Amino acid sequence: MKAKRVSLRALGAGDLERTLEWVNDSEVTKYTGTLFPISASEHQQWYQELLKDRTRRMFALVTSDGKHIGNIGLREIDWVARNAEVLVYIGEGEFRGKGYGTEAIAALADFVFQRLNLHKLYARVFSYNDRAMKSFERCGFRSEGLLREHVFRDGRYHEVVILGLLQKEWEFTS
Repeated sequence: MKAKRVSLRALGAGDLERTLEWVNDSEVTKYTGTLFPISASEHQQWYQELLKDRTRRMFALVTSDGKHIGNIGLREIDWVARNAEVLVYIGEGEFRGKGYGTEAIAALADFVFQRLNLHKLYARVFSYNDRAMKSFERCGFRSEGLLREHVFRDGRYHEVVILGLLQKEWEFTS
């Protein structure tokens, strides 16, 4: 899966050390569901379970010069209803806010709709995550709902915005 400046490849065992750093980085976790520090053994166990799970797939987000800068994936893949949730994060701080996430989402959407023939992608985004909201919207995702006061971060409750993209809308926008 390729875009202009990024490609997506299977997340491998060699990516785990870097990924573990990111899932324990407070700048990353304030936008994800991770609450507690993750140990190396917990991370290894997560990876082993991921390899066996047909409802989840993770990909390394790699720049054109080969630098692994983040991860993107699908979870809750429903092969009958043909939908899945997208999750994405840029782990390397210098690459945040520069459009790499948007390109990764577009590459994943293209793969999912063209190759896997899924009907819909959706995402849950914390309301304060402006960069993610803009990335998904640039790829054609639309707001489908709001989970009021759904997550607790930094001493207060925040909304979670649910965004969705149908295959027919992607064909229209691509």
